[in-house]
Parts: sequence; structure tokens; C-alpha cells
Amino acid sequence: MRGAGPHVYDSAGKRYLDALSGLFVVQVGHGRTELAEAAAKQAAELAYFPLWSYAHPTAIELADRLADLTPGDLNRVFFTTGGSEAVESAWKLARSYFKQTGKPMKTKAISRAIAYHGTSMGALSITGLPVLKQEFEPLVPSTTRVPKTNYYRRPPGSGDTREEFGIWAADRIAEAIEFEGPDTVACVFLEPVQNAGGCFPPPPGYFPAGPRDLRRVRRAAGIRRSDLRVRPARRVLRCGPLRLPARHHHLRQGHDLRVRPARRDDRH
Repeated sequence: MRGAGPHVYDSAGKRYLDALSGLFVVQVGHGRTELAEAAAKQAAELAYFPLWSYAHPTAIELADRLADLTPGDLNRVFFTTGGSEAVESAWKLARSYFKQTGKPMKTKAISRAIAYHGTSMGALSITGLPVLKQEFEPLVPSTTRVPKTNYYRRPPGSGDTREEFGIWAADRIAEAIEFEGPDTVACVFLEPVQNAGGCFPPPPGYFPAGPRDLRRVRRAAGIRRSDLRVRPARRVLRCGPLRLPARHHHLRQGHDLRVRPARRDDRH
């Protein structure tokens, strides 16, 4: 088999359109010789080196470029070897943060129904696809699902407009936090555009777009957000506080979390 541009070829030479881009990781197409040459050059210089306590020039350069491309104060980059590991790392970071700040009971993770977050034990626990999980249960406990943002198949009573639906969906996250207990929820996993089950962009009113959005929900509950792309081998992890709608004011007391933005000179 081989690939060229947007196409792949089987052993008999038949051509197929690679509409999934190799499960969303070949966005620039197959057969790009400049990418192969860059990889060969790096492998000849340094094949692999762990970044646990060290850095090397190529990793620093890549982190710097990513920090320049990401919006706002997203200027810290944590490299992993795959999507599942990135999800596991985000959950572990959130749990470790609260343990070190005197809130050891904040361990739970919330994610959306039908969302795919990986196949390792923790990532599979956060994944919202029951058919993928049944063979490996019981999984890691303390995960909860909330509705996906599929406006076309929205349930009755969830709003007539996209903005009403977006507010309704954000409120379901607030309800899940209330039900589980704000002192027990550590993080919420959300893809900017959910891919499993379709392609679901966030409706207006869902992400920061008004007074009743997820920024208010998560800041009041003192939890962390992870905006993750599952398929790329390396991903940017975004964790930050958000506010809660006014009608959920009883979750505000004692749960506000503020994360200091990293300075440009300490992003690595």
C-alpha cells in the first residue's frame, strides 16, 4: 500500500480517497517528501530523548512556534506520544493540582456523550461510546457524561434556536457538577469540534459567548478544562477556569480557581 496526496492505494493498485486523512493525522496529504526529509534529518541528529526533566532545541523551537499560534495566554506546551496519553496526562495533571492545593477529593472527570478520547484505561473511561468500553469494564471510576452538541438531533425542550440549545447544553454541565458535587469534580473534557458520531461544532452560547456559558460554569466550580484534539500524536492541552451562570450561584462559594498565565520566558 502507498499514499499520494489525498489518496491511498491498496495492494492491487486501486485508488481510494483518504477522506479521514489517516484518522485525522495526515491533514497535509501523503507522500510529502519535505516532511520525510525533515524527519530523517532529526532522526540522524537525535532519534529520541525524554522530556521529563530536560529539553532539547527542537522541542523548544516547536513549543515556541505552537505558543505563538495558540490564542490568548496558551503558552505552555506538554508533548505526548499519542492522543490517549495526552488525555491521561490532562486528567492526572488536574488531579495532582487539586491534591497539592488541599482539595484531594476533586478527582472526577466530565465529558460528552459519544465523544471519543482514546483507548487507554483512563482515556477510555472518559470516552462516551459504550460499545467501545464494554469489553474492558470495569474501567476507571469517577467519570460522568453530559449531552453532546448535536443541534440537528437535539432532544425536545432543549431550545428552538442554536443559541438556546447552546445555553441548554452548557446548563447540563452545571447540573452534572451540582449532582456530583463541586468538591469532587476536577476537570471537563471537551473537543472544540466533537468528531465522533458526526462533526458537532459548539453552538452559540456554549463556549464563551455570553453571560451563561461554560466559562462561568467551570470557574465557579473551580474545575479545569481540557480542550483536546484526540488524533494528533502531539497536542496542546488547555486547562483553565470558567464562570458559572448566575442561577447556579450556590456553587460559587469556596470553589473559585484562578490559574496564573505563564510568562513568555517560562513557557517551556
